[in-house]
Amino acid sequence: MLALSKRAEPCNGHASLCSKRYNEVSYACTHNSYSYPPPNAIEVLNQEHSIQQQLTDGIRAFMLDLVRPELEPNPKTPTEDIEAVHLCHASCILIDKGTLETTLKIFKDFMDKNPHEVITFIIENFSEFSVDQVEPSFKASGIDKYAYIPEFQPNTKKSGYKWPTLKQMIDKDKRLMVFMDDKADVSKVPYILPEWEYVIETPFENISPVKQFPCSQDRPRDGKPRDLLVMNHFAYNRANILGKNIDTPLTASQINKHGYNAAESLQQQVDTCNAVWGSRVPNFITVDYYNVGKDDIFGIVNKINGV
Repeated sequence: MLALSKRAEPCNGHASLCSKRYNEVSYACTHNSYSYPPPNAIEVLNQEHSIQQQLTDGIRAFMLDLVRPELEPNPKTPTEDIEAVHLCHASCILIDKGTLETTLKIFKDFMDKNPHEVITFIIENFSEFSVDQVEPSFKASGIDKYAYIPEFQPNTKKSGYKWPTLKQMIDKDKRLMVFMDDKADVSKVPYILPEWEYVIETPFENISPVKQFPCSQDRPRDGKPRDLLVMNHFAYNRANILGKNIDTPLTASQINKHGYNAAESLQQQVDTCNAVWGSRVPNFITVDYYNVGKDDIFGIVNKINGV
């Protein structure tokens, strides 16, 4: 009898992605991933579906904001750190998704059950927690076991790093990449990586109506390209109240009306990024209400990835 060849296991759903390095792959990303109902306060929501549903649908990169609730005392112990670090947007008054640990357990459960998936966190440390205050939530949830620690050292160019392939990350079971914009310190917690060492973002303050989403380097503003690119593809409503601009997220119906999540709009920004950055991959295609637009975000990500 002829021996049957073993079918190649997929990486993030596709065997062809296994040989690609982490920075050569595009990932569907949700902006303010935790900001879904309840509550039903439209002015603070960015998504319709839960983290669990986002994972099931194929979202593989998540923007998470860390905020200390207004009445939470300054933590002094690891247990108090866990209780103090919540997922909110600027303030926990309108929406509070509870502790970071609670949501990390959802991710941990998914990663336990799906050993061929690579996940990314892009964390905004709004309340400026020290990395020592953030780490206990990772440890308590158990997800720290999956966190990737770079084998390379930062360089002055802030680019040209030798990232692992998806298969290497999966084989070593280090399938979680964590970036944090402020207070990261790899000498204390080596897997919470300083975002601006490795990542650049396109402008995020896009006011609707948007004719064309830009792809200039908005953060950090030092003119140095990085290996990873966040393509922000979401917009805000802006109202001027007593001389002050107040920006609020678009509703799902407004996004649908303007076609922001449609393939044409997404592809237009990808083309703009290609014109600005050449052949590099827009890594994190970031949207509000990813489910609006007939799954076009996944089609665009697959097209970029060649699958």
